[in-house]
Amino acid sequence: MRGFGRVFLMRVFSCRRIIKAATNKEGDRMDWIHSVRAIQRAQAKNQLVIFVGSGVSANSGLPTWKQMIRQIAQKLPADFNSDAPFNPEVYLRIPEYLYEQDTSPDHVDYYRTITEILASDAPANPIDELIFEIRPHHIVTTNVDDLLERAQSLNTRLYAVVSQDADLLSVSSDRYLIKMHGDIKDPRTVVVKESDYLDYEQNHPLVSTFIRSLLINHTFLFIGYSLNDYNLNLILNWINFFRKQHQVKGRPQNFLVQTKTPSRYEVRRLASRNLSVVDLNTLPDVILGRAPIPPSLTAAFGRRLYAYLRCITDDRLFQHVLSLADTLDERLTPLLTYGRIAADDLLNAFDFGPSEVVYTTLILKDPEMFRRLRPVFADRRAAAPAAFAKAGIQTLACAGETPITLPDLPARSDEETILLRDYLGNRYLDLQDDLETASPAAQIDYGHLLGHDPAAAVAADAEALDPSDTIAWLLHTLRAHLVERRSAADLSRLFSAEWVRTQPGTGFLRQLFQSTATDQFAMMTDRDRLEDRLRAAHPEDDARVIRHIYGRLSARARGYWFFIRDNHLPFDASTNAQAYLKYAIQGMLCLAGSPGAARSWDDVDVDIVTKFAKPRELTRWFARYRPKGIPFADRGRAFAIFDNLCASVMAFRDPRWLDPLSNLVTLISANPLSLGEAQRLREAGLPAVLSVLIRHPERAAGVFPTVARLICGQPGKIPNKGRWLALLTQTDFEKRLGKFPEYAAVIDTLKS
Repeated sequence: MRGFGRVFLMRVFSCRRIIKAATNKEGDRMDWIHSVRAIQRAQAKNQLVIFVGSGVSANSGLPTWKQMIRQIAQKLPADFNSDAPFNPEVYLRIPEYLYEQDTSPDHVDYYRTITEILASDAPANPIDELIFEIRPHHIVTTNVDDLLERAQSLNTRLYAVVSQDADLLSVSSDRYLIKMHGDIKDPRTVVVKESDYLDYEQNHPLVSTFIRSLLINHTFLFIGYSLNDYNLNLILNWINFFRKQHQVKGRPQNFLVQTKTPSRYEVRRLASRNLSVVDLNTLPDVILGRAPIPPSLTAAFGRRLYAYLRCITDDRLFQHVLSLADTLDERLTPLLTYGRIAADDLLNAFDFGPSEVVYTTLILKDPEMFRRLRPVFADRRAAAPAAFAKAGIQTLACAGETPITLPDLPARSDEETILLRDYLGNRYLDLQDDLETASPAAQIDYGHLLGHDPAAAVAADAEALDPSDTIAWLLHTLRAHLVERRSAADLSRLFSAEWVRTQPGTGFLRQLFQSTATDQFAMMTDRDRLEDRLRAAHPEDDARVIRHIYGRLSARARGYWFFIRDNHLPFDASTNAQAYLKYAIQGMLCLAGSPGAARSWDDVDVDIVTKFAKPRELTRWFARYRPKGIPFADRGRAFAIFDNLCASVMAFRDPRWLDPLSNLVTLISANPLSLGEAQRLREAGLPAVLSVLIRHPERAAGVFPTVARLICGQPGKIPNKGRWLALLTQTDFEKRLGKFPEYAAVIDTLKS
């Protein structure tokens, strides 16, 4: 490797100057835009590595590499400096000369000189902070100062610092800050002189191997380097050597950002080494004018570099030079894999500015952004209208602007519509028949509800999977986990993996299984606000405010419900789902007590309450909020849903459906019932419950309050009266149910 290193150095330093040539400004502009988008894509995939050179530290007053060499040269005898040998061919030899002529013990004077030149107490500069804001997978620096470590960004905690091979062995992390040329705190680790470079791979085999391993699938962004920087060319040589040796094609592109315009010959040479030069001089004035460049950055290079890096992290800044439609297409198209898109994922895919979803309306607070979006939604071929439709957003609104009604694009197929209709109507016999020709994902989801063996459907779902589609793969993995009852720890490890955490469009999916604390806190806060408003002396005066608050609750709850349904995630009996939806259910009951703000309940609302609330909790919530009845959109439909559920319970004898049945009785009974309606509940409900309890007596305590309501609630004929009396007076049932105050009344009614 020594001979290889020398040949490389000769090639590097043979190019002594860069010839500036006239360039096509429009082409250059597109180049920098292309680079930002490529870097954003790499960052989203957690495949970005930022290399930081001395040009970045120069913004904190530290010398650049050339300045450092000149300062070292001043320590040499006068006869050396008189020759003025400052050219690339001898740059590395100058520190070597100083080292060789140093006769102090263990070359202590040499290391003291290096420390005096490179050590600094200067604070990290804004570019250092911005590097951490970008959150690359790894940061590699050829600087030996500690400016990056002293950055105030909270993201610095994500990166383990590596300055020598031993650190890689002792520190385990998903992200590293690799100080490739050592740390000035230990001057003997610093790579400065020629022999340090020639022996680098022998002295630092682990660090060099680790960096070269990133060549496989990472995009490299070089900042703070010049084209004739030997550090840059060392990395480029690695790229080029292994690309040729292994005949690799289609590697991710690499980028060098600088303010010196290269000649077309140099551009071609670097392109052959898979490096694109980004000329910061081509940044338009609108970017430089709008970027929040800190006053502490006074050098032209630092200011332009900061503006460029801000474009990577700040969509709104970058949009001043981009087509909004094209950007939305790029950001939102991956989300179309979902059957239903979570509003959070949609809003996180692009910076729409301050906004909130209320019912099915996205309310934007930025009029300029709203006006820019209007023509985008006029093009039905674009990804944005389809993505918004799949997120359940029907209208865009902004104060002082005419609302935008979004195209009514179908979000589900006819087959999916039929399955959902069966599910919402509790027509499980029809669902079982319709499921025979359904997709494997639907068979996993609804088949789990019907008690089917999931093995064949899981295998078919895996076979139909596009392995390159991360979202599709995660959805399949979750379905398999839920129906095969795999270890929760396995799933937690999957979603904790760095590559999953950084995949765009998977935030809500990960939230379902890791933590819903943020959403739950927001929903709890809105529930509390509803309660406060409805306790006011004249709540009807606040009807508009109340509807707005509840609209946020409704959007989250219904968005969650549609997300798990349309993506076929079998969450029906999930404690996670019950915990997520409880505040929305409380808000629905709270709103039902407000005459001026109450809204009708459709099938989805009824399904959320009946299938995602525990009967005992629902009873407590009724006592707490005292709703003045349930505002069913169609009262007859509520009875039909109840009848269908009872028929399904009779057919399948599934004890899991007793809780929804109990909740339906609670909802329907909250409204005044005629004798005929009360008898209808009895005649459908009691036989259904009885058919399950005969096989599953352990469920008696959970369903007994409903049984008591049906038996004692209204006068009239009690179906299966004798069978009920025989069942409930058995010793086992008496032990289970004797603690209920209604027990004696039920037995007396059955005996009468």
